[in-house]
Amino acid sequence: MQKQNSHQRAPHKTAAMLLIGGLAATAATAADLNPGGDWKIRWDNTIKYSAAERLDAPSSVLVDGAATINTDDGSRNFNRGLVSNRLDLLSEFDAQQDGYGIRLSAAAWYDAVYQRANANNTPARSNNSRVAYNEFTDGTATMAGKKAEMLDWFAFGHTDLASHELTYRVGQHTLIWGNSLFFGGNGIANGMAPVDVYKLNIPGAQSKETLMPVPQVSAALQLTGSTSIEAYVQTKFKPTRLAPAGSYYSTVDFLGAGSELLLAGPLRMAYAGEIKGPESRHNFGIALTTHSDELAADFGLYALRYKDTAPKVFTQPSQSRYWLVYPNNVRLLGASFGRLVGDANVSGEVSVRYGQPLLAKSGALVLPFGATDTDLQDNPLYPTGRTAHLNLSSTLILGGSPLWDGAAIVGEVAANHVMSIERNADKVDTTLNRNSVGMRVIFTPTYYQVLPGMDLSPSANLGWAFKGKSMIDIAFPFAGSPDHGGDFVLGLTADYRNKWKANLSWVNYLGKATSQPMLDRDHVRFSVQTSF
Repeated sequence: MQKQNSHQRAPHKTAAMLLIGGLAATAATAADLNPGGDWKIRWDNTIKYSAAERLDAPSSVLVDGAATINTDDGSRNFNRGLVSNRLDLLSEFDAQQDGYGIRLSAAAWYDAVYQRANANNTPARSNNSRVAYNEFTDGTATMAGKKAEMLDWFAFGHTDLASHELTYRVGQHTLIWGNSLFFGGNGIANGMAPVDVYKLNIPGAQSKETLMPVPQVSAALQLTGSTSIEAYVQTKFKPTRLAPAGSYYSTVDFLGAGSELLLAGPLRMAYAGEIKGPESRHNFGIALTTHSDELAADFGLYALRYKDTAPKVFTQPSQSRYWLVYPNNVRLLGASFGRLVGDANVSGEVSVRYGQPLLAKSGALVLPFGATDTDLQDNPLYPTGRTAHLNLSSTLILGGSPLWDGAAIVGEVAANHVMSIERNADKVDTTLNRNSVGMRVIFTPTYYQVLPGMDLSPSANLGWAFKGKSMIDIAFPFAGSPDHGGDFVLGLTADYRNKWKANLSWVNYLGKATSQPMLDRDHVRFSVQTSF
């Protein structure tokens, strides 16, 4: 039995009670706060309880040996059994009149699993430095276990500009271009919003659910009834939110909230911070979108410049420390289309990136003795290249049949290719593939009124990397970039009167231990939620 550590955190019952008490107080409040008034004012809340149970013990292939010294904590920290026991609240407030208004939203969550000692029993392999080997670090306990944050906070409106309508948003919000469903990081959306990887690791999560809002100004000018120009400028850079170090979905022990050490032989290199580059260099983009009646299709053209939200790791062995550096000046040109083909909605996008950071071989990104973090600001020597990206997706809604009352099939194929290496070719990890391809398809039949007021929807969800080990992105098409691997999920969702929704799913990771870091983390998860 795992011993309780003397420094174990007490469960934060107060935070949970405050969250539940707040929900009880708002439950008595109608969503429409101004019925019949000129201003439409709504306050909507969604509360969700979820739990996950690990089915497999940690695999020795994935947690032992020198090759996995920096990738094993996420598995070692959990035995078979409960790996999440979580309460979530999403609160949304909207007020508008005649196309002017504000939107505010916030999220809070509490996971009791991250407020106690974990199952790690190997001190020599732990990447912790400030807490005991069998505790979650403070950053991990906070990000995975108890946090509240603002999401949206923006004002919106419209005005007339040379007889054309200009609509705008000012404040923190999410703006997404292109047509990606599941592989936003491979598409145009990659340059527009950081990704919450903790959510992305939940198989089947759509890209719109995993993208984080950022402070920005965005606008759209309607040129004709079917054509518009859109643009945005982001006023603050936000990096991708990686799975917290040592959390259940973490596959790299020295990345993400709560990371403290990178282990390299006898060296224990301490995390020294993030290098985000000049704050004056803002992300921005412009798009032209149109609808063709003749082709019955929507088209878009896009141009973006941005800082990459995924970091590069620079080490300084002489000082036993490492930094996370966010590459600057990635440029993207892209195009998208979408139309109905029979009963299916078919869409796609293609893009080319210039200055796209590539994965470096081990030990290539090293800061020499005497150098400081200022040397990483303007010209860090990571490799970059020109890359091509393709996303194709389809949504097919099926009518009733003897086998179901209704059904949907949603799928996407994504691919990328390194066209050329632009800078620091000697540092590129050439053991990785210049071409990568992945897919996801979800089949969901629905059965109405199985019980009075209750609909049931079983689902089968398959994600597969035909070719992984991407030279472009270690998270493409899935975490760890597995080669001939992925995940398979069987689920059942019950919807009661469009008020309560419950889901039970079995998650099975597929592939080889050499390239699928999640192979020993199969689990069953359950959730129930309601909105008011």
